[in-house]
Amino acid sequence: MFNLLRRRGIFFLGLSNTVSQLGDRLTHMVIITLIGVMFPGRISAFSEFSVTFSLPIVILSPFAGVFIDHGNKQTIMFRCHLIQALLIFVTPFFIVLTKSVVPIWILVVLFFSLDLFNNTSKNSVIPDLVPYDQIVSANALIVTMARVATFIGMVGGGYLIHWVGWQAGFFIDASTHLIAGLLVLAMGAKSLFEPVRPVDFSLSRELTKSFNTFVNDLKELGLLLLRDRMVILVMTSVIVLPFVSAVAYTVLIYLVQQEFNMGTPGVGLLGGIIGVGMLCGAVLIGHFGRHVSRGLILIYSIAFIAVFFLLGPFFISPFFLYVVAFVIGIVYSFIGIAQDTILQEEVAKGIRGRIFATKEFIANLTFVIWAVAVGVVSTVVLPFMIIRFVGVLLVAILIFTVLIYRSIPREVRSKL
Repeated sequence: MFNLLRRRGIFFLGLSNTVSQLGDRLTHMVIITLIGVMFPGRISAFSEFSVTFSLPIVILSPFAGVFIDHGNKQTIMFRCHLIQALLIFVTPFFIVLTKSVVPIWILVVLFFSLDLFNNTSKNSVIPDLVPYDQIVSANALIVTMARVATFIGMVGGGYLIHWVGWQAGFFIDASTHLIAGLLVLAMGAKSLFEPVRPVDFSLSRELTKSFNTFVNDLKELGLLLLRDRMVILVMTSVIVLPFVSAVAYTVLIYLVQQEFNMGTPGVGLLGGIIGVGMLCGAVLIGHFGRHVSRGLILIYSIAFIAVFFLLGPFFISPFFLYVVAFVIGIVYSFIGIAQDTILQEEVAKGIRGRIFATKEFIANLTFVIWAVAVGVVSTVVLPFMIIRFVGVLLVAILIFTVLIYRSIPREVRSKL
């Protein structure tokens, strides 16, 4: 896998993505710090942040591919990073001038909208950089480098922002995205990343076509859900991760930062521990997942998360939360990898890409809905009551998944 680093294109793309991931984590840390300073004791502020960085993906996902397919991917990535750097650099000045949080929400919406185009371009350009039989290795290499950056950005970034302050944090963050953009330019000549076919592009026609295709994909997924119970099982489990993530981004971050008085370094450590757990979970399921039913992996993973949310408020403390964060990181990898494997095995090749795209849309939409819901109820309900209520909902989801799994013929279950 690491011998691919000898290839100039993949080497600089991997470096750019790593620095970009580091910048993304710093962005989260800076904004979380600022929320704690400007809105102490207000959970709904974290809810607003969650919505603003997820909603652009929900809205733009059906259309992003139109622009990517008709443009130079290297140019798109460079411009995205450059604009992100400029946005982050000017934001603290507008915060000071307006004494308002509005510039932050504008930054988040624009920043993560650009991130969608940048990440889509990155995934699209990888096959142009390596031989066909090395695409999997190239993806694994880039993800591995990104995981390291995520850990450094969450843990180190939390302490860095605490040390230098949120104003300087913005400027450091802006520099990472500028560097990421410059690294993209080192991938090779611009001509290597031009679209394959000549551009004959009508924006209104392509957007309409893209939206209609997306609606048809949702209909196709609905028909598949009616006839394939294993896909029902997977799509039910799909809502669990964004559901739990929405609660983590609102209630749990609030508890660590303000109730436990651990500040942004504590939040960064929480994110870093989850990242280490996800890495360990990926290794574990890679070695042992072939010998365990993927359906049972989903069910037991959901059961563990449900138990934590039901019983956690009775035992919750910083140490307990960090231990559970590590285990939940493992469970996240178990659920995500089991979902993808089942869909790859169960869904016909001709519609596989559309099903996965629709899955991402459903996951992000779920995140937005629950982030809004948690933000609304947090004004009248205590954090621990929200955690218990989430546990009850997860138990209901668990019961449904068990019933679906048991309804699948035994001979089908034995192959999974």
